[in-house]
Amino acid sequence: MKKTVNTFKLIVFIFLLFAIACNTGSFYSKTLDMEGTWKRSDTVVFCVNIPDAGHHFNFYIDIRNNTDYRYSNLYVFLHSEFPNGNITHDTLEFILAKKDGEWIGKGMGNVKENNILIRPNLIFPDTGTYCFTMEQAMRVEELQGIEDIGIRIEKAEQK
Repeated sequence: MKKTVNTFKLIVFIFLLFAIACNTGSFYSKTLDMEGTWKRSDTVVFCVNIPDAGHHFNFYIDIRNNTDYRYSNLYVFLHSEFPNGNITHDTLEFILAKKDGEWIGKGMGNVKENNILIRPNLIFPDTGTYCFTMEQAMRVEELQGIEDIGIRIEKAEQK
């Protein structure tokens, strides 16, 4: 019995070490499951509370696609709403495959993950809630092969 308890404690300890080592220091991270299809009408919204203005952040878009995705790129409309009510609109293109068809993302099997830095050293000008809305901007109503879409905001080192 004592040997089983010690083995269990060792496994828990190793798991905790692994979990701590894998922590990327994300300030905010959220991914939404698109279930393999991103419809043009399906907007995804991420709202982030920024308690202190003036800090530097790296802003990422996280995309998981499967190998059934028919395109080498992905166009996305990104709408950013600031706490003061101002809204900005960006059209972003993400390259997911090389010209020869080889997938760029990480992953084994038929799912590839891309973590794309879109705004390094971003400074949020105001405190409060920022909402980021994304919609797919491809020329098809239903975009097959997109598994997940998300954003990640990490604290950046100030230079």
